[in-house]
Amino acid sequence: MSKQNSNPMEVIPALSDIEMDELDNFLMSDATSNEIMMLDSLDGFLTAIASSPAMLMPSEWLPRVWGPTAEDAPTFDTNAQAERIIGLIMRHLSGITWSLHQDPEHFEPVFDTNVYVDDEREYVDGEMWAHGYMTAINMQRDSWRAVFESKHGSEVLRPIYLLGSPEVTPEEEELTKTPAQREELSKQIPASVGWIYKFWAPQRHAVAQRTSGKTVEHESPKQGRNAACSCGSGRKFKKCCGASAV
Repeated sequence: MSKQNSNPMEVIPALSDIEMDELDNFLMSDATSNEIMMLDSLDGFLTAIASSPAMLMPSEWLPRVWGPTAEDAPTFDTNAQAERIIGLIMRHLSGITWSLHQDPEHFEPVFDTNVYVDDEREYVDGEMWAHGYMTAINMQRDSWRAVFESKHGSEVLRPIYLLGSPEVTPEEEELTKTPAQREELSKQIPASVGWIYKFWAPQRHAVAQRTSGKTVEHESPKQGRNAACSCGSGRKFKKCCGASAV
């Protein structure tokens, strides 16, 4: 694909199955610590980064992939290997961003599957994916506050929160004890991801225009600063997405 393409999200292709396996093998290798994110957690983490109100710089989120402390950084054999692995992670983020941009209603997370003794069925389990997603939210919790306070935000986040939050009540923990319960919650996650991505779309657009220094002609009427924000948060425009344009 031509490098002159005007759409930056079309420049970098999504990872192939072989490249996903390559990344997965490195994450599980002896070069990494026990705290590193596995592929499903990484996918959830990057999905939250791509869905955030404003994209973080790689220097802000990449160290957390390796683990919670600086000592968890992987041991790369060569600089070329480091560039290769980091490049795969960045391309996976690009692929997630492109997928959400194209069709947020039909996003496909990378979930794990589990089988259990005396049970022939294979269960979809999004627990570690949700843990990665919640990790990214907790890194910038104040920025996500509008989702928490919106009319439907808590309900939409519920399956991700129940599966991925380290701080659930004993009553909430009862809702994720069985494989069937976790699978049912996991099936609700793609719709939640699409809703959240669209929720933040106006603010991401405003931030992108502000940082690029471009002025856009809006096809829709101008949003009144005291009117309800069009993102659906229930807050006034000047207190929500309008704040990022100031």
